[in-house]
Amino acid sequence: MTHVLQYTSSSDVVDDVIDQNLEAVAQWKGRRLRAQHGRSHGCVTATFTIRDKLPERLRHGLFAQPATYTAAVRFSNGAHLDDRKTDAHGMAVKLFDVPGPKLIDAEALAHLNISQLSDEFDFVLVDQDTFPTYLPDEYERMSSLIATLQAVQHAANKRRKWSLKLIARGLRAGFRAFATRKGKQRLRIASDFASNYMQSPFEAHFWSTTPYRLGPDLTVRYLARSVRHKTATKPVDEADGISQKLRNDVAEGDNRFEFCIIEPPRDGDGFDQLDNRIRWACEPGPDAPLDPFHHTVTPVADVTISKDAKFDPHDGDTMSFSPWRVTAEHEPLGPINAIRLKAYLSLARARFPNR
Repeated sequence: MTHVLQYTSSSDVVDDVIDQNLEAVAQWKGRRLRAQHGRSHGCVTATFTIRDKLPERLRHGLFAQPATYTAAVRFSNGAHLDDRKTDAHGMAVKLFDVPGPKLIDAEALAHLNISQLSDEFDFVLVDQDTFPTYLPDEYERMSSLIATLQAVQHAANKRRKWSLKLIARGLRAGFRAFATRKGKQRLRIASDFASNYMQSPFEAHFWSTTPYRLGPDLTVRYLARSVRHKTATKPVDEADGISQKLRNDVAEGDNRFEFCIIEPPRDGDGFDQLDNRIRWACEPGPDAPLDPFHHTVTPVADVTISKDAKFDPHDGDTMSFSPWRVTAEHEPLGPINAIRLKAYLSLARARFPNR
């Protein structure tokens, strides 16, 4: 299976994404939170255990040998501060003491003249199996809208100042994105992406949505598959209801995700493995029917949150997560990940200027 050549995004688009998110972050009073996924449900300690006897084709990089790593897992809302709203929900996993140079370290040295060496390894996931945009300009518009929405909510709660510049930019992005017939279709797709209710994060599945290299030949996506999945059909009762449910679930007993590698549908017929809008698997259940072109979902590790796991509602806010904090065997692929490389790093530096 061959890779499509890696996409490099326009520097103007990357700079616009960084600028609009920096504008949102700059309005914070005191501790600066993320411009997107700023609403944290909590961060919990976990163990990430790589399984033994994996198929040979998957034994690369982090998955080459059985191992157990200490991890931190942050759960979040994508845009809303109120847990009762439908939204896209995030699961970010950070492994500690993972040897080897990380791709984000080279970027830090090349573009910010920052020399850093990380022993961390990140996975960035969301509770949808596809990402609604693929083209860089569409991603820039969506990023602007989300940053604006979150900033307005924070300002209404008097946690940050109003930014007329940010709001004007968000309105322009909304008009450019959705004023046309094609734009209305994009609005429907974006709305579907942020349409999930959530009760407990431990009852949801989370996908990488974007593709990654695995070793020299394979393109994959990742899935954190809940072992007690339930489809939430109604919202929680309180504005911080997901946070409360997460805390209670941690206190009551062990919780686990199967961390899986998804291999793509068949190659050929114009199929672009890098297009994160294309669904690879319709249903992640072990015995459920899959897309007819789907190849395989293989559990490769377990993310276990034990009953005595440390829970903190704010710990994750002092961390940065990036899909590029990985070794070369796991290189992020596609245009959306290309934008994220510089954007995530620059935004992290803005949030933590003294690090």
